[in-house]
Amino acid sequence: MSNHVSRRKFVASLGMLAAALPLGASAFDFIPSAGKGFNFMLLGDLHFDKLEHHDMEYIKAKYPNDLEQIKNYSRVTRDNLPLLMQEVKQKGTALNADFYLQLGDFVEGLCGSEALAQQQTGEFISYVADQQLNRPFLVIKGNHDITGEGAPQTYIKTVLPWQSREHKQQTQAANATFVHKNTRFILFDAYAPDESLEWLKKVLVEHKEKTLFFCIHMPVVPFNARSNWHIFAKPTQQKKREELLNLLGRHKAIVLCGHLHKTSILKRSTAEGDFVQVCIGSVIPAPDAAVKDHLQGLDAYNTDLVNLEPKFAPASLQERKDNLANEKPFIRHFEYADFCGHATMQVTDKNEAVIAIHANVDKAPWRTINLTELLYAAK
Repeated sequence: MSNHVSRRKFVASLGMLAAALPLGASAFDFIPSAGKGFNFMLLGDLHFDKLEHHDMEYIKAKYPNDLEQIKNYSRVTRDNLPLLMQEVKQKGTALNADFYLQLGDFVEGLCGSEALAQQQTGEFISYVADQQLNRPFLVIKGNHDITGEGAPQTYIKTVLPWQSREHKQQTQAANATFVHKNTRFILFDAYAPDESLEWLKKVLVEHKEKTLFFCIHMPVVPFNARSNWHIFAKPTQQKKREELLNLLGRHKAIVLCGHLHKTSILKRSTAEGDFVQVCIGSVIPAPDAAVKDHLQGLDAYNTDLVNLEPKFAPASLQERKDNLANEKPFIRHFEYADFCGHATMQVTDKNEAVIAIHANVDKAPWRTINLTELLYAAK
Protein backbone atom coordinates (compact mmCIF):
# COMPACT_ATOMS: atom_id res chain seq x y z
CA MET A 1 0.00 0.00 0.00
CA SER A 2 1.36 3.42 -0.90
CA ASN A 3 1.95 6.08 1.74
CA HIS A 4 -0.61 8.26 -0.07
CA VAL A 5 -3.33 5.63 0.11
CA SER A 6 -2.58 4.68 3.73
CA ARG A 7 -2.69 8.31 4.82
CA ARG A 8 -5.99 8.82 2.97
CA LYS A 9 -7.51 5.83 4.75
CA PHE A 10 -6.09 6.98 8.08
CA VAL A 11 -7.58 10.46 7.69
CA ALA A 12 -10.91 8.94 6.68
CA SER A 13 -10.89 6.80 9.82
CA LEU A 14 -10.18 9.87 11.93
CA GLY A 15 -13.21 11.55 10.40
CA MET A 16 -15.37 8.60 11.41
CA LEU A 17 -13.88 8.71 14.92
CA ALA A 18 -14.60 12.42 15.27
CA ALA A 19 -18.23 11.82 14.33
CA ALA A 20 -18.53 9.06 16.91
CA LEU A 21 -16.95 10.88 19.84
CA PRO A 22 -19.45 12.63 22.16
CA LEU A 23 -20.02 16.23 23.13
CA GLY A 24 -17.43 18.04 21.08
CA ALA A 25 -14.76 15.35 21.06
CA SER A 26 -12.42 15.61 18.11
CA ALA A 27 -9.65 13.85 16.27
CA PHE A 28 -6.82 15.46 14.33
CA ASP A 29 -6.25 15.07 10.60
CA PHE A 30 -2.49 14.41 10.69
CA ILE A 31 -0.72 11.12 11.26
CA PRO A 32 0.14 11.25 15.00
CA SER A 33 3.22 9.92 16.67
CA ALA A 34 3.67 6.16 16.57
CA GLY A 35 2.71 3.90 19.44
CA LYS A 36 0.33 4.27 22.35
CA GLY A 37 2.23 7.13 24.00
CA PHE A 38 2.54 10.74 22.85
CA ASN A 39 3.91 14.16 23.75
CA PHE A 40 2.37 17.61 23.74
CA MET A 41 3.74 21.07 24.46
CA LEU A 42 2.27 23.23 27.20
CA LEU A 43 2.19 27.02 27.42
CA GLY A 44 0.68 29.28 30.07
CA ASP A 45 -0.46 32.89 29.73
CA LEU A 46 1.18 34.76 26.84
CA HIS A 47 -0.62 38.15 26.76
CA PHE A 48 0.31 38.81 23.13
CA ASP A 49 0.25 42.58 22.78
CA LYS A 50 1.37 45.66 20.90
CA LEU A 51 0.81 49.29 21.85
CA GLU A 52 -1.05 49.89 18.59
CA HIS A 53 -3.66 47.32 19.66
CA HIS A 54 -5.06 49.82 22.18
CA ASP A 55 -7.12 52.98 22.17
CA MET A 56 -5.01 54.70 24.82
CA GLU A 57 -7.73 57.18 25.74
CA TYR A 58 -9.99 54.22 26.46
CA ILE A 59 -7.28 52.66 28.63
CA LYS A 60 -6.72 55.87 30.56
CA ALA A 61 -10.45 56.21 31.16
CA LYS A 62 -11.41 52.59 31.97
CA TYR A 63 -8.20 50.70 32.84
CA PRO A 64 -5.68 53.30 34.03
CA ASN A 65 -3.95 50.81 36.33
CA ASP A 66 -3.26 48.52 33.37
CA LEU A 67 -1.30 51.02 31.27
CA GLU A 68 2.11 49.93 32.60
CA GLN A 69 1.08 46.30 32.25
CA ILE A 70 0.23 46.89 28.59
CA LYS A 71 3.61 48.51 28.01
CA ASN A 72 5.37 45.59 29.68
CA TYR A 73 3.44 42.90 27.79
CA SER A 74 4.13 44.71 24.53
CA ARG A 75 7.84 44.60 25.37
CA VAL A 76 7.67 40.93 26.31
CA THR A 77 5.83 40.15 23.06
CA ARG A 78 8.46 41.97 21.03
CA ASP A 79 11.61 40.82 22.82
CA ASN A 80 10.93 37.50 24.55
CA LEU A 81 8.00 35.74 22.88
CA PRO A 82 10.01 34.97 19.71
CA LEU A 83 12.70 33.30 21.84
CA LEU A 84 10.08 31.32 23.74
CA MET A 85 8.27 30.13 20.62
CA GLN A 86 11.57 29.17 19.00
CA GLU A 87 12.50 27.02 21.99
CA VAL A 88 9.04 25.50 22.28
CA LYS A 89 9.01 24.64 18.58
CA GLN A 90 12.45 23.06 18.82
CA LYS A 91 11.37 20.88 21.73
CA GLY A 92 8.07 20.04 20.06
CA THR A 93 9.80 19.03 16.86
CA ALA A 94 12.43 16.95 18.68
CA LEU A 95 9.73 15.15 20.68
CA ASN A 96 7.40 14.80 17.69
CA ALA A 97 4.71 16.47 19.82
CA ASP A 98 1.20 15.80 18.60
CA PHE A 99 -0.17 19.23 19.52
CA TYR A 100 0.41 22.45 21.45
CA LEU A 101 -1.87 23.50 24.32
CA GLN A 102 -2.06 27.07 25.63
CA LEU A 103 -3.88 27.71 28.91
CA GLY A 104 -5.60 31.05 28.23
CA ASP A 105 -4.86 34.77 28.13
CA PHE A 106 -3.19 34.27 24.78
CA VAL A 107 -3.85 37.98 24.12
CA GLU A 108 -3.88 40.97 26.46
CA GLY A 109 -7.29 42.27 25.45
CA LEU A 110 -8.31 45.72 26.76
CA CYS A 111 -8.21 47.09 23.22
CA GLY A 112 -11.04 49.59 23.31
CA SER A 113 -13.00 48.64 20.18
CA GLU A 114 -14.03 45.54 18.29
CA ALA A 115 -11.83 46.56 15.36
CA LEU A 116 -8.75 46.70 17.59
CA ALA A 117 -9.72 43.46 19.35
CA GLN A 118 -10.03 41.78 15.94
CA GLN A 119 -6.65 43.17 14.95
CA GLN A 120 -4.95 41.89 18.12
CA THR A 121 -6.51 38.45 17.93
CA GLY A 122 -5.99 38.15 14.20
CA GLU A 123 -2.33 39.07 14.56
CA PHE A 124 -1.88 36.43 17.25
CA ILE A 125 -3.46 33.76 15.07
CA SER A 126 -1.16 34.82 12.22
CA TYR A 127 1.80 34.80 14.60
CA VAL A 128 1.06 31.18 15.55
CA ALA A 129 0.65 30.23 11.88
CA ASP A 130 4.01 31.84 11.08
CA GLN A 131 5.69 29.46 13.52
CA GLN A 132 4.90 26.59 11.13
CA LEU A 133 4.37 24.20 13.99
CA ASN A 134 2.54 21.78 11.68
CA ARG A 135 0.43 20.62 14.58
CA PRO A 136 -2.82 21.85 16.17
CA PHE A 137 -2.48 24.84 18.50
CA LEU A 138 -5.28 24.63 21.07
CA VAL A 139 -6.25 27.42 23.46
CA ILE A 140 -8.35 27.80 26.59
CA LYS A 141 -10.50 30.89 27.14
CA GLY A 142 -8.81 33.30 29.57
CA ASN A 143 -10.27 36.40 31.16
CA HIS A 144 -8.09 38.77 29.11
CA ASP A 145 -9.22 37.09 25.90
CA ILE A 146 -12.75 38.41 26.50
CA THR A 147 -12.02 41.69 28.33
CA GLY A 148 -12.52 45.09 26.71
CA GLU A 149 -14.85 46.54 24.10
CA GLY A 150 -15.43 44.05 21.30
CA ALA A 151 -13.45 41.23 22.91
CA PRO A 152 -16.40 38.86 23.61
CA GLN A 153 -17.64 39.34 20.05
CA THR A 154 -14.15 38.72 18.69
CA TYR A 155 -13.92 35.47 20.63
CA ILE A 156 -17.09 34.24 18.95
CA LYS A 157 -16.35 35.58 15.48
CA THR A 158 -12.61 34.85 15.28
CA VAL A 159 -11.33 32.56 18.03
CA LEU A 160 -14.00 29.84 17.79
CA PRO A 161 -13.65 29.47 13.98
CA TRP A 162 -9.86 29.32 14.42
CA GLN A 163 -10.19 26.64 17.07
CA SER A 164 -12.65 24.75 14.89
CA ARG A 165 -9.93 24.56 12.27
CA GLU A 166 -7.37 23.44 14.86
CA HIS A 167 -9.68 20.78 16.31
CA LYS A 168 -10.87 19.80 12.82
CA GLN A 169 -14.41 19.92 14.11
CA GLN A 170 -16.97 22.69 14.49
CA THR A 171 -16.45 24.37 17.87
CA GLN A 172 -19.53 26.27 19.04
CA ALA A 173 -18.21 27.26 22.48
CA ALA A 174 -15.05 27.47 24.55
CA ASN A 175 -15.93 24.18 26.25
CA ALA A 176 -14.49 21.29 24.25
CA THR A 177 -13.34 17.72 24.75
CA PHE A 178 -11.34 15.31 22.65
CA VAL A 179 -9.75 11.91 23.05
CA HIS A 180 -6.22 11.16 21.89
CA LYS A 181 -4.68 7.71 22.36
CA ASN A 182 -6.76 6.67 25.36
CA THR A 183 -6.36 10.08 27.02
CA ARG A 184 -9.24 12.52 27.38
CA PHE A 185 -8.74 16.27 27.37
CA ILE A 186 -11.38 18.62 28.73
CA LEU A 187 -11.04 22.30 27.83
CA PHE A 188 -13.17 24.12 30.40
CA ASP A 189 -14.64 27.61 30.07
CA ALA A 190 -14.14 29.19 33.49
CA TYR A 191 -16.03 32.32 32.45
CA ALA A 192 -19.39 30.61 32.04
CA PRO A 193 -18.85 28.41 35.10
CA ASP A 194 -22.40 27.31 35.84
CA GLU A 195 -23.08 26.21 32.25
CA SER A 196 -19.61 24.68 32.02
CA LEU A 197 -20.14 22.58 35.14
CA GLU A 198 -23.38 21.15 33.76
CA TRP A 199 -21.62 20.40 30.46
CA LEU A 200 -18.73 18.77 32.34
CA LYS A 201 -21.03 16.40 34.19
CA LYS A 202 -22.44 15.18 30.87
CA VAL A 203 -18.96 14.72 29.39
CA LEU A 204 -17.70 12.72 32.35
CA VAL A 205 -20.54 10.24 32.01
CA GLU A 206 -18.82 9.18 28.79
CA HIS A 207 -15.29 9.26 30.20
CA LYS A 208 -13.72 5.79 30.04
CA GLU A 209 -10.14 6.67 29.11
CA LYS A 210 -7.08 5.87 31.22
CA THR A 211 -5.94 9.47 31.72
CA LEU A 212 -7.91 12.70 32.12
CA PHE A 213 -6.47 16.20 31.65
CA PHE A 214 -8.78 18.95 32.91
CA CYS A 215 -7.55 22.17 31.27
CA ILE A 216 -8.74 25.51 32.66
CA HIS A 217 -7.41 29.05 32.76
CA MET A 218 -7.80 29.84 36.44
CA PRO A 219 -6.70 27.39 39.16
CA VAL A 220 -9.10 25.05 40.88
CA VAL A 221 -7.02 25.11 44.10
CA PRO A 222 -5.54 28.38 45.42
CA PHE A 223 -1.83 28.29 46.15
CA ASN A 224 -0.33 31.79 46.45
CA ALA A 225 -1.06 35.33 47.63
CA ARG A 226 -3.93 35.68 45.16
CA SER A 227 -5.85 32.92 46.87
CA ASN A 228 -9.24 34.25 45.76
CA TRP A 229 -8.38 33.97 42.05
CA HIS A 230 -9.67 30.43 41.52
CA ILE A 231 -12.82 28.88 40.07
CA PHE A 232 -15.96 29.08 42.24
CA ALA A 233 -14.10 31.16 44.83
CA LYS A 234 -17.05 33.20 46.11
CA PRO A 235 -18.80 32.07 49.31
CA THR A 236 -22.07 31.76 47.36
CA GLN A 237 -20.39 29.28 44.98
CA GLN A 238 -19.13 26.78 47.53
CA LYS A 239 -21.70 24.10 46.71
CA LYS A 240 -20.64 24.12 43.07
CA ARG A 241 -17.00 24.24 44.07
CA GLU A 242 -17.42 21.06 46.11
CA GLU A 243 -19.21 19.45 43.20
CA LEU A 244 -16.33 20.27 40.85
CA LEU A 245 -13.68 19.14 43.35
CA ASN A 246 -15.42 15.81 43.85
CA LEU A 247 -15.79 15.26 40.10
CA LEU A 248 -12.07 15.85 39.62
CA GLY A 249 -11.20 13.56 42.51
CA ARG A 250 -13.56 10.81 41.38
CA HIS A 251 -12.02 10.78 37.90
CA LYS A 252 -8.39 11.16 39.06
CA ALA A 253 -7.91 14.30 36.98
CA ILE A 254 -4.69 16.07 36.16
CA VAL A 255 -5.58 19.76 36.21
CA LEU A 256 -3.58 22.11 33.97
CA CYS A 257 -4.04 25.82 34.63
CA GLY A 258 -2.49 29.27 34.31
CA HIS A 259 -3.78 32.75 35.23
CA LEU A 260 -1.38 33.50 38.10
CA HIS A 261 1.91 33.66 36.14
CA LYS A 262 3.51 31.37 38.73
CA THR A 263 4.59 27.73 38.81
CA SER A 264 3.03 25.20 41.14
CA ILE A 265 2.52 21.46 41.48
CA LEU A 266 0.09 20.24 44.12
CA LYS A 267 -2.13 17.32 45.02
CA ARG A 268 -5.52 17.73 46.66
CA SER A 269 -7.76 15.15 48.26
CA THR A 270 -11.56 15.16 48.08
CA ALA A 271 -14.31 13.00 49.50
CA GLU A 272 -14.27 11.01 46.24
CA GLY A 273 -10.56 10.80 45.47
CA ASP A 274 -7.46 12.84 44.72
CA PHE A 275 -6.42 15.03 41.83
CA VAL A 276 -3.23 16.81 40.83
CA GLN A 277 -2.96 20.45 39.73
CA VAL A 278 -0.12 22.00 37.71
CA CYS A 279 0.06 25.73 37.08
CA ILE A 280 2.46 27.45 34.69
CA GLY A 281 2.83 30.87 33.08
CA SER A 282 4.65 31.86 29.90
CA VAL A 283 5.04 35.65 30.16
CA ILE A 284 8.79 35.50 30.64
CA PRO A 285 10.16 38.88 31.83
CA ALA A 286 13.66 38.01 30.51
CA PRO A 287 15.24 34.95 28.88
CA ASP A 288 17.31 34.38 32.02
CA ALA A 289 14.91 35.67 34.69
CA ALA A 290 15.57 34.33 38.18
CA VAL A 291 13.48 31.65 39.87
CA LYS A 292 12.23 33.26 43.08
CA ASP A 293 10.36 32.23 46.23
CA HIS A 294 10.83 28.48 45.81
CA LEU A 295 8.71 26.69 48.42
CA GLN A 296 8.34 22.96 48.86
CA GLY A 297 6.57 20.62 51.28
CA LEU A 298 3.26 20.53 53.08
CA ASP A 299 4.44 22.91 55.80
CA ALA A 300 4.93 25.59 53.13
CA TYR A 301 1.22 25.55 52.28
CA ASN A 302 -0.24 27.90 54.88
CA THR A 303 -1.69 31.37 55.31
CA ASP A 304 1.77 32.94 55.10
CA LEU A 305 1.51 32.53 51.32
CA VAL A 306 -0.35 35.84 51.28
CA ASN A 307 2.95 37.50 52.26
CA LEU A 308 4.41 36.67 48.84
CA GLU A 309 2.59 39.81 47.64
CA PRO A 310 2.13 41.96 50.75
CA LYS A 311 0.66 44.90 48.83
CA PHE A 312 -1.92 42.89 46.91
CA ALA A 313 -5.58 43.77 47.61
CA PRO A 314 -5.38 44.48 51.37
CA ALA A 315 -9.18 44.60 51.64
CA SER A 316 -9.38 40.87 50.81
CA LEU A 317 -6.52 39.77 53.07
CA GLN A 318 -8.63 37.87 55.60
CA GLU A 319 -10.68 36.23 52.87
CA ARG A 320 -7.53 35.00 51.17
CA LYS A 321 -6.09 33.70 54.45
CA ASP A 322 -9.35 31.88 55.15
CA ASN A 323 -9.27 30.27 51.73
CA LEU A 324 -5.76 28.93 52.32
CA ALA A 325 -6.62 27.76 55.84
CA ASN A 326 -9.69 25.93 54.54
CA GLU A 327 -7.69 24.20 51.82
CA LYS A 328 -4.71 23.16 53.91
CA PRO A 329 -6.24 19.97 55.40
CA PHE A 330 -6.77 18.61 51.88
CA ILE A 331 -3.32 19.35 50.41
CA ARG A 332 -1.20 16.20 49.98
CA HIS A 333 1.73 17.63 47.99
CA PHE A 334 2.90 21.20 47.38
CA GLU A 335 5.62 22.95 45.45
CA TYR A 336 5.70 26.57 44.31
CA ALA A 337 8.07 28.99 42.60
CA ASP A 338 7.80 32.43 41.08
CA PHE A 339 8.80 32.11 37.42
CA CYS A 340 7.33 31.68 33.97
CA GLY A 341 8.38 29.33 31.20
CA HIS A 342 6.96 26.35 29.32
CA ALA A 343 6.55 22.60 29.67
CA THR A 344 6.63 19.34 27.80
CA MET A 345 4.16 16.60 28.68
CA GLN A 346 4.73 12.95 27.90
CA VAL A 347 1.95 10.40 28.15
CA THR A 348 3.78 7.08 28.09
CA ASP A 349 2.58 3.87 26.49
CA LYS A 350 1.57 2.86 30.03
CA ASN A 351 -0.58 6.00 30.32
CA GLU A 352 1.72 7.71 32.81
CA ALA A 353 1.81 11.50 32.52
CA VAL A 354 5.29 12.96 33.01
CA ILE A 355 5.81 16.72 32.89
CA ALA A 356 9.08 18.58 32.42
CA ILE A 357 8.73 22.23 33.45
CA HIS A 358 11.29 24.66 32.02
CA ALA A 359 12.02 28.13 33.38
CA ASN A 360 12.05 30.86 30.75
CA VAL A 361 13.61 29.42 27.56
CA ASP A 362 15.90 26.98 29.37
CA LYS A 363 16.71 23.75 27.60
CA ALA A 364 17.17 21.81 30.85
CA PRO A 365 14.04 21.33 32.97
CA TRP A 366 13.59 23.04 36.32
CA ARG A 367 11.57 20.06 37.49
CA THR A 368 10.49 16.73 35.98
CA ILE A 369 7.75 14.86 37.78
CA ASN A 370 5.65 11.77 37.09
CA LEU A 371 2.21 13.19 37.74
CA THR A 372 0.53 9.78 37.58
CA GLU A 373 2.81 8.43 40.30
CA LEU A 374 2.07 11.50 42.40
CA LEU A 375 -1.65 11.13 41.80
CA TYR A 376 -1.77 7.49 42.90
CA ALA A 377 0.83 7.68 45.67
CA ALA A 378 -0.35 6.69 49.12
CA LYS A 379 -1.35 9.57 51.35
